[in-house]
Amino acid sequence: MARDVVLVTGAGGCIAAWVMKDLVEAGVTVVGFDLSDDRRRPRLAMDEAALSQIIWETGDIADGEHLRRLAERHGVNAIIHLAALQVPFCKANPAAGVKVNVLGTVNVLETARALGIKRLAYASSIAIQGMTPDSPWLATLYGAHKACGEAMAQVYWQDWQVPSVGIRPGVVYGPARDQGMSAAPTVAMVAAVVGKPYTVPYTGPFPFLYVREVASAFVKAVSEDRVGAPVFDLNGVASTIESVLTLVREHVPQAEVSGHGASFPFPADLSDAPIREFLGDYRRWSLAEGVAETLTRFAALTRDGRLGAADVA
Repeated sequence: MARDVVLVTGAGGCIAAWVMKDLVEAGVTVVGFDLSDDRRRPRLAMDEAALSQIIWETGDIADGEHLRRLAERHGVNAIIHLAALQVPFCKANPAAGVKVNVLGTVNVLETARALGIKRLAYASSIAIQGMTPDSPWLATLYGAHKACGEAMAQVYWQDWQVPSVGIRPGVVYGPARDQGMSAAPTVAMVAAVVGKPYTVPYTGPFPFLYVREVASAFVKAVSEDRVGAPVFDLNGVASTIESVLTLVREHVPQAEVSGHGASFPFPADLSDAPIREFLGDYRRWSLAEGVAETLTRFAALTRDGRLGAADVA
């Protein structure tokens, strides 16, 4: 991939931070695209030397012409589309959610069509599980947007042979995960390190997907030209809130972290076998390894004064 130029949308987000770190380390030219120049989350994943190698472009994902022009200007030949508004933000402002999640995805697909890009991976979500008839899982506007995105990608392949790979991450945890309804386990890890009590607002089964694992999958998805528009679940490790809090307390015995409430409203045990068969090998972490790495990173950030009690909401 060293000769590739990869456009990463939603560059200021959690997954994007680690995707861009992996791409930079692989010697790939990275064009980060976001609404603002806020690089706070990428700085949690990489040092300033790595961050300085990213070409950072600002703009609105809803402006399709701007997106196409910048991709053409930089010679982009692969796209990892991660820009999105998450569950609570879509509920608070439905029109803004459609603008970013639906129109933004159309604009990415149109950019790929216009430029003949054969390497496009986009983030769908576990939230799509709530959108089927009679589903026992929570239905959300965010999930509806992601279902629309998957359907559009299928049509772009059918009508114009624009290939894509859709990945439905489960619940991502790790450094830089700080917003959305499922961020609570990561916030609990921050709380443990900075010495602040915290209660995760749900209990029971939970799909833990370490952010570095999902980043590795997205990078692998654009490592070669693709055919078709397949979509895959990416679950990570099926475990429980109680188990991960036990792991946290093993590393930080004084941690005052707990769980309370009903079970998380999405499935915890979807299979990763199909995506592994499709992509081949990409990096994976056990729950113990992911939690340990996250706590170690949070401890270092705390010592550097870049993380503290104010980061526990």
